[in-house]
Amino acid sequence: ENVAIFWDYENCAIPANLSGYEVAEAIRCIAREFGSVTLFKAYLEVSEQVLSPRSMSLRSELQASGVSLTDCPHNGRKDVADKMMLGESEPLSREGIH
Repeated sequence: ENVAIFWDYENCAIPANLSGYEVAEAIRCIAREFGSVTLFKAYLEVSEQVLSPRSMSLRSELQASGVSLTDCPHNGRKDVADKMMLGESEPLSREGIH
């Protein structure tokens, strides 16, 4: 089985004591129980991220770990990341990627 990971980063952020590398690997490890990970995406509003050294480091670590970061500008709307994830996951489910 092929598995895709769609992570709502804004609603499930990285704990302060972990690196982006550690979290990406932990999520991958869980997903591998269901099959081979073929896609790993995290959804966040990049402009809302504090431009602190920690935030920039986490984003860099996630990207270096093979996580694709997808910017979700909200412009005052809710559930933007949820709708983007649904829109991107539907075609994959038809292809047999879970």
